[in-house]
Amino acid sequence: MRQWKSNFQKAGACAGFLVSGVYSLIAVAAITFYTARLIFCIDASPMSDRNFDGIAQRFQRNIYGNPKGQLRLAICRRELEEKLPALFGGEPVSIWDAGGGLGQMAEVFLEQGHRLELNDISQEMLDLAGERLSSYCRSGQLSLSHAPIQGMAAQGQFQLVICHAVLEWVADMEQVLRHLAAGIKEGGHLSLMFYNLNALVLGNMIKGNLYKLRDEDFAGHPGGLTPPSPRRPQDVEAALSAVGLEVVSRRGVRISHDLMSRQLRRERSVDDMLEIDWQYGAQEPFWALGRYVHLLCRHKRGAV
Repeated sequence: MRQWKSNFQKAGACAGFLVSGVYSLIAVAAITFYTARLIFCIDASPMSDRNFDGIAQRFQRNIYGNPKGQLRLAICRRELEEKLPALFGGEPVSIWDAGGGLGQMAEVFLEQGHRLELNDISQEMLDLAGERLSSYCRSGQLSLSHAPIQGMAAQGQFQLVICHAVLEWVADMEQVLRHLAAGIKEGGHLSLMFYNLNALVLGNMIKGNLYKLRDEDFAGHPGGLTPPSPRRPQDVEAALSAVGLEVVSRRGVRISHDLMSRQLRRERSVDDMLEIDWQYGAQEPFWALGRYVHLLCRHKRGAV
């Protein structure tokens, strides 16, 4: 009897310990949760423009080290070659690569002999661009500026302004577009590419992410490479019109690639995907379904 009582007491003590441990875990979890909420509330200030310092190498590897970046660059180059042939083989002009990051698009035009101004808010991105394009920097053909687009004193001096994959990372799209428009000289153009909300909606439908669609929860995780502010093409076009720019051509960028499963992507060549995207990318409704949308713009007639 005494043995049974002793065992019962031990069992009770163990149960009490386990219950105590469970409550402790619950308490820790609760404290963590409410602390996170408090931090979130404290940090819930208006979004600022994204700076890639600290992840520039990762960006270079994950974006331009695979077919995603290769397709993006190839489509944009081909579009500009077709629509602005004078920039390929013609007289040198001044070009502004706004938020130009690693300088891949700038390099296309440096190779054509043009003068480039490239700015970015990430010093690490500029350092990588400067290392890769050092010969152009030494010759004075390329100028690098550690500054935001809004801080550049560009007043009607550029034949072409390039702004690729920037709008989805900035807090105030309209303010950025005003500064870009101000930099275009009479007869010049803006090459604008942005992360497309339509493609995110379609992709989540294909994946069955119904709760994400219901909540319209499309922003990327903080610190990740998924942009926080994907843009609707109609919103961008309205904002362009408000700053005196008109769209002269539209093209979807990365259409077929991003609708395929990862397995199919591995089985298809970049060249084949590029040709299909080029075939359909300027047609309705496909241009508005690319992962990115490229718009070629100019000042409205009589606006300059």
